[in-house]
Amino acid sequence: MEHKALFHAPAKINLLLRVTGKRSDGYHELVSLFHPVRKVCDEIKADLSAAAGISLCCNTPGVPADSSNLLWKAAAAFAEKMQINPCWHFELIKHIPAAAGMGGGSSDAGRMLRFLSEHFSGCSEDELKKMAEKLGADVPFFLDPQDAAVRGTGEKITPVGDLPVPPMLAVFPNFPVSAAWAYRHLQHFTPPQQAEKELQSLIEALQKENFDEAGSLCANDLEQALFEKFPLLTSLRRELMACGAACVHVSGSGSSLFAIFPDKKLLAKASEFLGTKENLETGIKIMEC
Repeated sequence: MEHKALFHAPAKINLLLRVTGKRSDGYHELVSLFHPVRKVCDEIKADLSAAAGISLCCNTPGVPADSSNLLWKAAAAFAEKMQINPCWHFELIKHIPAAAGMGGGSSDAGRMLRFLSEHFSGCSEDELKKMAEKLGADVPFFLDPQDAAVRGTGEKITPVGDLPVPPMLAVFPNFPVSAAWAYRHLQHFTPPQQAEKELQSLIEALQKENFDEAGSLCANDLEQALFEKFPLLTSLRRELMACGAACVHVSGSGSSLFAIFPDKKLLAKASEFLGTKENLETGIKIMEC
């Protein structure tokens, strides 16, 4: 059995994120459309014949390389569940910005669970999903990342088939936003029936490749507070719209923005415009999705 492997953990964009209520346990109920972004992936190198225990190294300063990292937590949870004494070392090469609303940590954890379940037999899909749910709301999606309607706190996942992908950019402004902060400053809830109607309309528009209509249907209930708090996000949105974007929204709890364009020429123009020396020097990251 091969003891070394390389696998990839894709980012995601929330094309729609409606918050429909808050539960008694403090978690929020969502209606969302998740789109995996396979052009932006973390790389994970695994050595399953290393020194005893679990160890991790990461190429990105500020990303923890210890038991507080979600990837490590996923590996530890799997080892405990399957009663394995791990001799595992992982190298995490980050391309998804941290705390950017693009699912980086959750993706690392979900793909780790999937990788280990394929390497070690005996773990059922139900057990794997339960582990993922305990690790975080977005982690179950990344067990099998595909276009999906996501409800509940993130555990109710309904694949919708491969949707045509509009020309899309993601822009990371080089600062993180805590998901807890974003939800704490949520300014309104969307009625569940309205959220469901918007979700179905957006899926249908994408299936028809009507990207202008799809752009008008994208939304995020968390973004108003972010645009009010962070002027750079407002400035970037204004620049993207001036370049011809059909819409610009925050992805997830932020801080990244995503922009949908009517065609690839306008996307290329926006990418070139934003990819100035000044932006590159300040760490703003432009990612084609």
